[in-house]
Amino acid sequence: MTRISSSAAHPRRLALAAGLLAGLTALVPAATANAAEGDFLKGATVHFFVGYGPGGGYDFYARMLAPHFAKRTGATVVVENKPGGGGTTSLNHLFRSKPDGLTMQMLNGESAIIAQLTKQPGVAYDMAKVSVYGRVLEEPSFVIVNPKWPDTMKEIVATGKKIKFSAGSRTDNLGDWAAVTCEALKMNCQIITGYKGSKGASLAVMNGEADALTISESSAINYSKGGRTKMVVTVGHTRSPKRPNIPTVYEMFQLSPEGKWWFDFRLGIKAIGRVVVGTPGIPRDRLQYLQKVWREILTDPAVIAEGAKTSHDVEYEAPDKLDVKALLDRLPPQKLKEVQEVILKKYSS
Repeated sequence: MTRISSSAAHPRRLALAAGLLAGLTALVPAATANAAEGDFLKGATVHFFVGYGPGGGYDFYARMLAPHFAKRTGATVVVENKPGGGGTTSLNHLFRSKPDGLTMQMLNGESAIIAQLTKQPGVAYDMAKVSVYGRVLEEPSFVIVNPKWPDTMKEIVATGKKIKFSAGSRTDNLGDWAAVTCEALKMNCQIITGYKGSKGASLAVMNGEADALTISESSAINYSKGGRTKMVVTVGHTRSPKRPNIPTVYEMFQLSPEGKWWFDFRLGIKAIGRVVVGTPGIPRDRLQYLQKVWREILTDPAVIAEGAKTSHDVEYEAPDKLDVKALLDRLPPQKLKEVQEVILKKYSS
């Protein structure tokens, strides 16, 4: 057996010790950086805005998700309902808040973009500048009709009869979707506004005061129970797993290039969905941390299961897939003018 003399071993021990010291030194800055990553939230109060009153879907999502954010960050989360202007009031407030990462909103991204594109009164925000943390859900839409109408949208259009859509306003996701559907399919339409939310608009269809409504999947399924209304087409690129028997507009119709443009345009906005956002100008390190936290929350199987129990699905999409600026920049001025005309004037009463 070969023995190593003390004089030979000493340099080796020094080299080993130096290597370990260098390794530990290299680890210290990384550990410190990770520990301090979310320090701005620990013990802080975070204001979580909802642009509608208590009890609705957006309020439910905010109150379901807030405890998970608090648990992961050490912050106290206060859910604040700021109704007004279909969500405009709260988004304006968010837009003016300090860019410190301590204010966020459970946002109807579709409605916010449509309101901006159609230059609705009171809009003081720019969706291209809002910080996006992550999408919670994008629901497919359906057209539902009074039971007296035929079973498919294709048959309804073929009748040539005037079909009356119900909506709360021209830009509330009920009215603008109806306008886009009518324009894309060249339908004989009238959009009747003034109903109080989707419940009021759906009741109008059920009792025959109106004929049709374009609405999100969960509401469409709910309002069609017991044959009170019929779901006649899926307004989307793919069929819904919950209603796979109902074809999409792309399958049911031989769309013209113009008709396809209208559906593609509106579905691009719909992809923003129910989304969590923050103020513009948040420092990059804070923004990345907040995006990471929301990714962890919205992909957590326990959170997904919690939502599923109450039919509040969670289907995360990353911020880099929700490029609002690119979406807005792709719309030429002449096309924007046409969008405003169709949504605000053409079919509305």
